[in-house]
Amino acid sequence: MKKKIIAIALLGGILSVIIYFFTQNNEITIVSLGDGLSLGMTPYGIEGVSFNDYIKEDYINKHELKNYIHEFSNSGKTIKELIYEIKENKSITIKNEQIEIQQAINEADILTIAIGMDEVANTKITRETKNEYLHDLEELLSMIKVLNQNKVILISLYTWGKNDVLTIEKINASMRDIALTNNFLFIDINKILMNKKYYLSTESYYINYLGHKSIYNEIKKVL
Repeated sequence: MKKKIIAIALLGGILSVIIYFFTQNNEITIVSLGDGLSLGMTPYGIEGVSFNDYIKEDYINKHELKNYIHEFSNSGKTIKELIYEIKENKSITIKNEQIEIQQAINEADILTIAIGMDEVANTKITRETKNEYLHDLEELLSMIKVLNQNKVILISLYTWGKNDVLTIEKINASMRDIALTNNFLFIDINKILMNKKYYLSTESYYINYLGHKSIYNEIKKVL
């Protein structure tokens, strides 16, 4: 009798594992926050394919995508504006459903943040500008950490126009430290995007699909 009870218990345990395996939800939600880089913005004022789109396609192909929210990214958005939107819990409507930014951040399995290039590209970065940006970044990531501790990926700045390489590298080093302090992932794209083949125009810092594919390949390494 005892052996029979043990066998039934073992069988029940095995069945529980099998049921869990076949019923668990592996679908993920991807959320992107940021400026024109997040959207794959082009010099022609239209959105192209971004690194976020490549991530999305990966999970679509694996039949694992639950939701993809990129509507909180906007061309020209500053880091201060993003902080304000999170504080005020901005809401948008997607397919007749109202979604709040805090809810989107909280539900994200993968959250990418690319913000700053629309502010600093083609300008000479002063010490004040650098310190203010990094201070705001600390505030932004602290807010996000309260809402999400999954795979949060911060994308670096890159050199363009009046920016000098050394200044961007110093800012990126500080960005890395802030990201790691919050247990977030950091992707440095500066050296990658020094290649001219990644640009659609010599007059614009917005990159082409090849540039976004290269960023995606770096992100893929940490996913």
